This record gives sequence, C-alpha cells and structure tokens, in this order.
Amino acid sequence: MDAEAVLHGQIRKPIATWGLLLIISAFAVAPLFPVDQRALGYSAWLSLPLGALGIGWTLATGLVYRRGGLASPLYRTLNRGETIVFLVICLAAVTESGNPASVVWLFHFAHVVTCGTSGGERRFNLALFTLLPLVPIVTFTVTQGLAAGALVTAIAGIALYAYAVMSATASRLSETQRDRDRLEAQLTALTISKERARIARDLHDGVGAELSSLFWQLQSLRAAATTPEAQASFDTLTARITQSTDELRNVVWELRATSLTWPELLAHLRTRCLELAGGEASVKVVADEGETREIPGDVRMHVARIVQEAVRNAIHHGRARHLELRLSLGDVLRVEIEDDGHGIAPDASRRSVGGLRNLDVRVKSLGGVFTAAPRVLGGGTSVRAEIPLLPPTMPSSTVA
Repeated sequence: MDAEAVLHGQIRKPIATWGLLLIISAFAVAPLFPVDQRALGYSAWLSLPLGALGIGWTLATGLVYRRGGLASPLYRTLNRGETIVFLVICLAAVTESGNPASVVWLFHFAHVVTCGTSGGERRFNLALFTLLPLVPIVTFTVTQGLAAGALVTAIAGIALYAYAVMSATASRLSETQRDRDRLEAQLTALTISKERARIARDLHDGVGAELSSLFWQLQSLRAAATTPEAQASFDTLTARITQSTDELRNVVWELRATSLTWPELLAHLRTRCLELAGGEASVKVVADEGETREIPGDVRMHVARIVQEAVRNAIHHGRARHLELRLSLGDVLRVEIEDDGHGIAPDASRRSVGGLRNLDVRVKSLGGVFTAAPRVLGGGTSVRAEIPLLPPTMPSSTVA
C-alpha cells in the first residue's frame, strides 16, 4: 500500500474526521465568542456559511470513501472539491481580516501539510496553491500597498514551496515502497523456489531410494516364493510400489519446474504418455509445435495431472488400446483425449466422486471448462478441458 492510500485511510477514520469537524466548527463559531476581534479578523457572517460548507463537504466525502474507497471516481472528485473548499475558507478569512499575517494562515499551513504528505493529485494541488492565493495577494496590494502584498506573497510562497517539497518526498517514498514490495515478492519467490528444490531433492534421494530398494527386495522374495498365491501377493505389492514411484516422480517434477515453455511441457507429456501406456496401449500426441510461450506453473501442473489421470483411466479402467492426445495453445489452452475403450455413461462426470470429479475441480480452479462423455462414433471416451491462460480470480478448491 502506497503513501497516498495510507494517508487517505488515516484521515478518513472516524476519529480523524471528528477532529477535522471540530476544527472547522471552532473556526466557524469563534467570532461569536468574546475574543480579540482584531487578532481574529473575520466575522460570523463569513465563518458560519463557510464552516457549514466545510462540514457538509467533509461528511459527504468521508461517507463516499467508506462506501467506495480510494478508487471511487466520486470520492476523487469530492476530495478535490474538499481541497478547494478548505483553501477558499482560509484565503477568504485572511482577506476579510485585513491582516496579511493573520492567524488563519496556520490553518492554511496545516492544510498544505495534509495535502503534501499524501503525494497524490500533485499537479492539481500545485495549480491550486499557486493560483488561488493570487486573490488575497492582489487584494492586499491594492488596499494596503506593496508591503502588505509582498508579505502575503511570501507566506503563500512558503506554503507553496513546503507543499512542493513534501509532495515530491511523499512521491519518492511511495516509489521506494513499491520497489521494496516488489523486491520482497521476488525474494519470497526465490526462497520458495529454493525450498521446493530442496524438498524435491530430499524426496528423490530419500524416499525414491527407499522405494527402489523395496522394489528389488520384493523381486528377490518373489523369486524365492514357492506358491502361486505368494507370487501373486508379491506381484501386487510390486505394482503398488511401481505406482508409488511413478507418483513420486510426478511430485518431484512439479516441485522442480515452477514454469515451463510450451515445447518443454509437450516433451514432458509425450514422455509421461509413453510411460503410462507401456506395452498395453499406444498414445498418439498431436499438438501445436510453433508455440514457444511460457506456461505458468499452476497451469502446467494441472494440465500434466489432467493428461496423466485421463490416460491412466482410459488404459486401466476403459481397457483402451489406442489413444489420441490433442493439445492446442491460443488464448485458451485446449486438451482433448480420446480412446477406443469401453466408454463411460453420459452422466459419469456428474456422478463421479473420484477421478473425473478431480479433473473437473482442477480445470474449474483455473477458470476453465471440463467435459467427459462417450464418443459419438467408434465407442470409447472423449475428455476435453479448456483452460484460459489468464484465468479470473476464483476461490481455490481442494483436489484429492
């Protein structure tokens, strides 16, 4: 959050608003009390209507800010108007007082400090603090001579200089804060990337090595087994370890690759399809080869999971022997997998609580559209996913 947003948030707090209203009220009713009128210099005929204008404008501006915030165009307009109103109140009181060194200049300087520390509306405020004081300057010069006009010019000039310095400083501080926030985000991303790489390395070298050791131990025990039942049990355990190793490789890949180019993603998907198919099926991959864009990490991770789950389901549950994977990249990344297996029921996607349901959640979490239905011709299943490369902000979903 930059300096301007912080300042507006502070001055629009209820306690700050009430404090400002108290100051305006004191200015408005001061001539009604037995004070030194020569020191004060302005009358209730001026202060009461101007004070009412200032109070009403402040309340309206605060109400619009609470409803629409700093980004509201109406708030921006009212805030500019509030600056004009306060400046007119101060300069009108100074002019009526007939005193070029009126105490009301203190209110003017407080106003200048408030506007200057925000750093916003700089050109507008510079023009305002330059042009409006010309009215009292000319008035005092005509009515009281060059000396009075010069004094008013000096006071207004000091206020203008103070605003220029403070607004420039606030603007630089805001830029510095944005640079700091950007560097912090980059440092956080780098730290996360290093930690992901460390976790991937530990999983590969630790858990991966243990699974490999268990696999070969089971192979040895199976060779020594004397009954078909024992050999079948060892085969089941070996298959589960192989599947766990395969899943571990996917996790390590996802941790290491925060983003990939389109050709790199295609290469990975081709390799995974061959590994999943093994000798049981053939997978034909058709894709746009001319694209070189980088695919964001969350998109490429979900695309890899979608392709893997769809291919695995087609081979192991649908008993498919021929599959075709089509991928295209434009404003939308399209994935389509068709197979010649047993097929699925028309409402299988809606009734699913496992694989197809997970695929649907993954695609929708990226703002996309997912469908799974029987093929119209030739039997089998058709799975389609369309994922926008710039998805809208959506609540995250938990994927099993």
